[in-house]
Amino acid sequence: MKIIQKLKECININSIRTSMVLSFMLLISFLVMFFSLISYYYTIKDLENTSISYTVSLLNEISSSIDTYIANTKSISRVVVENRDVIRLMNFYNQNYGKTLTPVQKIRLEELRSNVVAHMGIVQNTRDEITNIAIISRKGDVVLSDPKKRVNEFSEYNLTDWYLRPLSYFDDIIVSPSHVQNLIADEYKWVISISKSIIDPETDAILGVMVIDLNYKSIEKICENAQLGKSGYIYMIDKFKNIIYHPQQQPIYSGIKNELVKEILKLDESNPLFRDEASNKIYIRTNSVMTDWSIVGVVNADELIRNKLSTIDFYLILSYIAILVAAIIATIISTAITKPIKTLENTMHRAEEGDFSVRSQITLNNEIGHLGNTFNEMIFKIKALMDNTVAAEEEKRKSEIKALQAQINPHFLYNTLDAIIWMSAGGKNEEVVEMTSALAKLFRTSISEGDKFIPLAVEIENIQSYLVIQKIRYKDKLTYRIEIPPQLLSLKTPKLILQPIVENAVYHGIKMSPNGGEIRIGAYLQEQDMVVTVEDDGVGMSKEQIAHLFVQKQNNDRGIGIINVNNRIKLCFGEHYGLHYESRLGVGTRVQIRLPKIEDGEKNE
Repeated sequence: MKIIQKLKECININSIRTSMVLSFMLLISFLVMFFSLISYYYTIKDLENTSISYTVSLLNEISSSIDTYIANTKSISRVVVENRDVIRLMNFYNQNYGKTLTPVQKIRLEELRSNVVAHMGIVQNTRDEITNIAIISRKGDVVLSDPKKRVNEFSEYNLTDWYLRPLSYFDDIIVSPSHVQNLIADEYKWVISISKSIIDPETDAILGVMVIDLNYKSIEKICENAQLGKSGYIYMIDKFKNIIYHPQQQPIYSGIKNELVKEILKLDESNPLFRDEASNKIYIRTNSVMTDWSIVGVVNADELIRNKLSTIDFYLILSYIAILVAAIIATIISTAITKPIKTLENTMHRAEEGDFSVRSQITLNNEIGHLGNTFNEMIFKIKALMDNTVAAEEEKRKSEIKALQAQINPHFLYNTLDAIIWMSAGGKNEEVVEMTSALAKLFRTSISEGDKFIPLAVEIENIQSYLVIQKIRYKDKLTYRIEIPPQLLSLKTPKLILQPIVENAVYHGIKMSPNGGEIRIGAYLQEQDMVVTVEDDGVGMSKEQIAHLFVQKQNNDRGIGIINVNNRIKLCFGEHYGLHYESRLGVGTRVQIRLPKIEDGEKNE
């Protein structure tokens, strides 16, 4: 469906030929998907039935192995209960219960116990999974196969199923469900007990009970050899709903985990399968003939099928190939139709990104060709209109820079000329000459029509002329210091950017201070920028004054110079550049003029 969606985006759906291609693809895709789904459904059913049959066969083999195992264990139990010394020992216990034994009887008892223990020890050593063999008389006397072990005096074995049932069933061998055996002191093992009554062959009287405790090694080994997927497992239950064996025995008996029992016991040979939709598991049951246990195999339905997915993969690959072939044919046809449109679209994208030099190269004599010609005419007109707009904006920018550059505070000129007149009248000819010469240099730079960018050295020379004039006027109240690294003097800067800033420092910083002050001018490089600093130790400014510093007030010329400088710099270089003020009341003011680093010889516009 994704391929069809992409083809729809590329193909002109209004074309009859395209509609035919799409119809062809949809028809082929529908037929392929229809037959693939049918094949998939029947394949899943067939694989599931095959897997279930395999699982049933596997469980039958396990049941047969369990029967063989239990049959061998029952044979071992008969070897114990039919032993003559075992029968004699049980008779001895029953006949002498509660009596005081003579020395001869004690010797006889010890001899019989030794023989029985030795016999049970030999039997136990024949099977690794036998953890204990014990015989118990009707009067409660217990003999263990391991003489080093002791009987648990608190054990209530006389209430257990493995002890009571042999006393009621004359010749049956009883197989009890798994339980914790507490007959032996300090041992609490999970075991399966096989017990049988000990019968006197002469009187047919039940003398006691023999019990063989088996661990799960052999049963686990039999069950682990059967692979039922990654999460499948096998457990066993008896007809009394007791769980004989489970791989998670401890969680089952502690109630942490539950397992299906009632549902499983309802199954029979004609219907051995139960599907739990909630857990998506399949339960398969077979019966052990020897023990009458139910052997239950639990298989995850998804894993049951996943092991046989090669046939499904074949159908899916076949479907993909069929759809792919249909897609390729449709793509070839649609590409021939849509290629000119795609070419025109790419041309439009280039124009959208700002390249107005592109032109459509389509020469077809149809609607697409006419659209290409119309596009070319539109791009030509847009390009001409943008060129005219750019030229007009550039002229406007230059005019604004010139206008800002031409704005010089007339009060400075009036005050300087007035000072010259008073000094001339006072006969201070040398000071008149010095001030007049400095004023001439200052105005020569400001009214020149040459380069708009000058070396920093020329700008420094210009501001020195201005400071000379102010120094003559304010005498010792004003001092200044200029410290510019020699390697920066050749860098370019806009004309007349320092004079308004220094003038603001003189009139609003030094002049207002009762003790006067000093103006310091410096410069340094910061990455690709040059920063020129102007500092004074005048009266300083508050945060509110700094915040309104670049706000032009109506009918107020104060601050117009620094506003003009800031605007000129931003017009020339952008918003990243301009003036930055730092000031504290009673301490002074520091101005940073950030400019791009312009080497000598770079273009000057």
